[in-house]
Amino acid sequence: MAMIAKGSDQSAPETIGPRVYRPDIDGMRAVAVMLVLVFHFSLLTAVNAGFLGVDVFFVISGFLITSILLEQLEAGRFSFGSFYLSRIRRLAPSLLVVLLLVMFMGSCLLFPSEFIELSKQVLASQLYAANIYYWRTINYFGLGVHQVFLLHTWSLAVEEQFYLIYPACILVLRRYFGRHFWLLISIGFLVSFFLNIIFVVDKPEATFYLLPTRAWELFAGALVLPLAAKCARGRIANEMIGLLGAVLIIIGVTCYRSEYHFPGFYALLPTLGAGCLLLSGRFGNTTIARLLSCKPVVHLGKISYSLYLIHWPVNDFASQLIDDYSMKWRILMFALSIVLAEIMYWAVETPVRSGRILATRKALLCSYAGGLATTVLVVSIVSISRGLPERYPAEAVRLASFVNDRSDPLIDCESVPQSIESAKTSCRLGISGKKATWLIYGDSHAWAAQAAFDKWLELNGQSGLLMFRHACPPVNGIHFIFDTKDRCLLFNQSVTRFIESNSDITDIVLVSTWKWPTEGLLNAAGTPLPERDSLQLFTDSFLRTTEHLYGVGRRVYVWEPVPGGRKSVPLALADAALEHRHANIEFDLTEYISDNRLFFDALAKSHSWIQGSFSPAHTLCSTGKCVVESDGTPLYFDNAHVTKSSVDVWVKVLQSRTIDQ
Repeated sequence: MAMIAKGSDQSAPETIGPRVYRPDIDGMRAVAVMLVLVFHFSLLTAVNAGFLGVDVFFVISGFLITSILLEQLEAGRFSFGSFYLSRIRRLAPSLLVVLLLVMFMGSCLLFPSEFIELSKQVLASQLYAANIYYWRTINYFGLGVHQVFLLHTWSLAVEEQFYLIYPACILVLRRYFGRHFWLLISIGFLVSFFLNIIFVVDKPEATFYLLPTRAWELFAGALVLPLAAKCARGRIANEMIGLLGAVLIIIGVTCYRSEYHFPGFYALLPTLGAGCLLLSGRFGNTTIARLLSCKPVVHLGKISYSLYLIHWPVNDFASQLIDDYSMKWRILMFALSIVLAEIMYWAVETPVRSGRILATRKALLCSYAGGLATTVLVVSIVSISRGLPERYPAEAVRLASFVNDRSDPLIDCESVPQSIESAKTSCRLGISGKKATWLIYGDSHAWAAQAAFDKWLELNGQSGLLMFRHACPPVNGIHFIFDTKDRCLLFNQSVTRFIESNSDITDIVLVSTWKWPTEGLLNAAGTPLPERDSLQLFTDSFLRTTEHLYGVGRRVYVWEPVPGGRKSVPLALADAALEHRHANIEFDLTEYISDNRLFFDALAKSHSWIQGSFSPAHTLCSTGKCVVESDGTPLYFDNAHVTKSSVDVWVKVLQSRTIDQ
C-alpha cells in the first residue's frame, strides 16, 4: 500500500516528536492488570472495582496509538497495511493460543450445550466482536456466570474496533482539518462521553460493552498529547499531577458501590487518573513514575497482555472444577495465571513481535488467515455435531440438556405499563376462548412455571392471564438498588390498576422466588437501607399488597418458594451420572424453612387476606430432603427455575388446593 505523504506544516497538529520508550507506561499496565486480577480472583475486599483496570488500559491504548499514528504520519511512513499488520502481530498470536487452550479445556470438561456456547464465544473473540456478542447474550436468562468463558475479551474487541476506524479518522482530520485537529478529537471525546451519560441508565449493558460509549476513554488518552505539549514542565507540578492520578485511581477502585451507574460519570476517576499518570510521567522521573518504572513492575507490565488473556479462563474453569474454591485455591490460580502468562510471553508473544518467527508479511498473513480458518472450522464442527455429544455417556448428555428445557421468552407478557392491556389477548393460559378469571402475576418464576399454570387451569376448565417481569416480585411499594428507573415499581402499579379496572379477574396467584429482601437488594425510593429495615420494608409491602387485593374483592393465592438445588441441577446431575454417584445438591426441609423464614412470617401475618397458598415443599420435601428430579427429569433448568418437562409435578402442587368452580 502506498505511503501517505506528510501533511503541510500549516495544517498539521502540533508535532509530538519522536517516541521514546517509557517504562512507567509498562508500570501502568502492570497496575491495570493487577487491579483486574485481584478483583476477578477476589483476593482483596478493598478492591471492589478492580474492573476499572480496563479503563486504565483504554487510556493507555488511546495515548500510544495516537502517538504512533502521528509520528508515522509526520515521518511520511504511514500505511494502513503496515498499521494493521502490526496490530495483528501484537495481538493475534497470544489470543489464538488462549482460544485453542480454552477450546481444548472445553472439549474435556463441558457438556454439549455448554461446548456449543463456548465455540460461539471463541468465534466472537477471534473476530473481535465479543463485546457485541456479550451485549446481546448476557441478560436475565442469557448467559450465566459459569458460561462466560471469554467475557474479558470484550475489551479487546472495543480496542480493535477503535483501531479499525481511528487511523482513517486521524488521516482525514490531519489532512483536511489540521488546525482544528485536537479540537475535533476533543469533540469526539465529548460526544462519546455524553452518549455514555445519556444511555448508562436506560441501556446499561450497551453502554458498558459498545464502542460508541467507550471511545471517550481512548480519546482521553489521545488528548494527553496536546496537554503534554502545552503544559509547564516544573518538577513540583509534575509530582502533583502524578500524585493526583494515583489518588483518583485508588478512590475509583475502593469507593465504587453497586448502585452506581457505570461507566457514567464514575469512569472519569480511572480515566482522568490514568491521563494524569501519562502526563506527569512524560516530563521526567517523578516519584510515581519511578515507582512504576521498577524492574519487577515493568516486567509485569510487559506480560500484561498475555496475563489478561489467560487469567479469566483459568479462574472460570477452576471455579467449576473445584467445589470449595477457597482463598487458598484462588491464590494458587492467580499464581498459575502469572506462570502461564510468562510462558506465553516468551514462547509466543515476543518471538512473533520481534520477527524471530513469522518474520515476513506473507508468513504473518498466512498464519493469521490459517488461525481464522481453523477457528471457523472447529466452531462449525462443534455446531454441526451438536456439541460432540459422543464425548459423554448418553445419560449424562440427556441430563445436561435440561439447561435448555425452559418456556419460550414471552416478551409480550413481560409487561410494561404501556403494553399491559395487550396481555389480555397474547398471554392467555388455560381454556382458550373462555373468559379469563385468573391472573398469574409475578417475577421470572411465574414465567418459568407458565406451562404448569396453563395445564392446571385447563384441567379445571378455567382460563387466566400471565403477567410477569423478571427480577420483580409482585409486591407494591418496593424499590430495587439496581432498578434505577423503578421499572419494577411502575410495573406493579400498572398491574394493580389493571386488576382494579378488570372485574372479570377474581383470583390472583402471586408468584416469586421471594428471596429478594434477604439478598439486600431492596431500598426505599432510591435510598439504600440497613438490612433490618430492608426486611421490614418487604414484610410491610407484602401485607399491604395482599390486604389491598383482598379489599378490592379479589381472592389471593400465594405460590411459596420452590426449594431448588444448591447449584445448576441439570449440570450437577449430569456430573453425578458421569461418576456414578449421587449429586447431593438437595436442600433439607429445615434448611428450606430457615432460608425462607422472612417470607413465611409475612405469609402468616397476611392470613386474613389470602385464600391460601401453594406449597412446592409439601410435595417435594416429604422425606425431609427436597428432591430435584422426578422420574429422571430435572425439576429445574438452573438452580431454582422449573423445567418445562416437569409440568406434571408442578400441576400436582397446584392441585393440592381446592379451586372454587
